[in-house]
Amino acid sequence: MKTKFVRTMDYDRFRFFNTNRNIVESHVRKLMASISEVGLLEEITINEDYYIIDGQHRFEALKRMSEDIVAKIKIGASSDSIIPVNIMRRGWSITDYINFYAGQGNHNYQLIKDIIESNDSKLSTGTLLDLYCKGFYMPNYLRKGKYEINIEKGKRLAEMLIGLEPFIPLYSQTTKFARAFSQVVKTNENFDIKRLQKQLQKRKLMIYPNVSDTVRSIVEVYNQSLSEKNRIF
Repeated sequence: MKTKFVRTMDYDRFRFFNTNRNIVESHVRKLMASISEVGLLEEITINEDYYIIDGQHRFEALKRMSEDIVAKIKIGASSDSIIPVNIMRRGWSITDYINFYAGQGNHNYQLIKDIIESNDSKLSTGTLLDLYCKGFYMPNYLRKGKYEINIEKGKRLAEMLIGLEPFIPLYSQTTKFARAFSQVVKTNENFDIKRLQKQLQKRKLMIYPNVSDTVRSIVEVYNQSLSEKNRIF
């Protein structure tokens, strides 16, 4: 790509992709303070149509300060350039990736975004991503736009976890337990939640920082006094 530079105070000329991250007010204020003290350390990046590829917070700070916008123009850059440019500067959060791909029209990401935004339980974003994932959740796949959702299975798993609250009151909806529980259920088609609830009335389930150890604990409690053909692993 060819690179050119521009300096202007024509703020209305600049545009945002709908896949740009949301503006974080605290970050804008910090940038304004930094620019006032030491000046602009790095120009923003735009394409030839003045869509901002990188530097939306710097743009907002400069605009509020009525300062010139110094921009590097990358000819041919598109919304697909947003992720690699921003990763090089500053890592994106999982929510940033979800919003980006949802904004690009990826149906899987639009669905999980809606689920996360409407969540009124104690289940965290990471837990919901795990529960609703078609297979086993891998953050790297989500970052690459390869996340696939299974709504029916996700709802079932979420309901199971919430239903375990009376039996594991402090941990049933925590990430460290939910990840282990999700792994057990997804691995065993014959898993019976009523069986586990019955066992938890008689036996204590140990929750460990390590997912694999918690998986082992769930399996041991579930399998206690159970015939081999009905056991899970």
